[in-house]
Amino acid sequence: MSGDRLPCGVLLDDLLAQVAEGTAPRDAAHQRTCPHCRAALAELEDLWAPVRELAAEDVRAPAGLLQAVMAQIRDLSRNNWSAVMSDPTGQTRIAARVVGAVARLAAESVPHVTLALGGGRVATPTGTAADPALVAGTSGEAATDIGIAGNHVVVDVQIAVDLGAPIQQVAAAVRDRITRHIAEQTGLVTTQVNVTVVDVRPPPGRTRMPGR
Repeated sequence: MSGDRLPCGVLLDDLLAQVAEGTAPRDAAHQRTCPHCRAALAELEDLWAPVRELAAEDVRAPAGLLQAVMAQIRDLSRNNWSAVMSDPTGQTRIAARVVGAVARLAAESVPHVTLALGGGRVATPTGTAADPALVAGTSGEAATDIGIAGNHVVVDVQIAVDLGAPIQQVAAAVRDRITRHIAEQTGLVTTQVNVTVVDVRPPPGRTRMPGR
């Protein structure tokens, strides 16, 4: 597995050492903001849990347990642009782009929210409905950053909020809506949804600040 890297360039071995041996991250600042690292750490924690539990019980590990865990860990580096869902009849791969589209459309469905693109641009003009072709397409890609590892997902999303709407409540609704839609439509586990409010906008029909 030596040399396997996530899309952000971080070595998977370094993250495994962090989970299995408790070593400090090589670049803590990067890890705090990188959805790929956070998703991989969540998946590695789940994969390593049986080994940790057996070590705590001081019993002999079942034959092949460690090999099976390591095989799953090696798969992470081969599938870091898609989620892989397995069942007895085969595998389903869900591209990160698809998960990003689900997250973007979920965010746009929350009242008082307009999805923000790179540089704070907005995807939907004030007073108009979200256009799925724009929100889920290439021009909307900068609005969300998606990290995928195994069946774990981390989402970073930028939004603009209508002026006068309670920002904390709106952000909480965005997190809940994205988490629920990803679970319902893909079956994946959303580990984190980080919402950045980059702008406030006059609600439809209003062009001036209240009281002015």
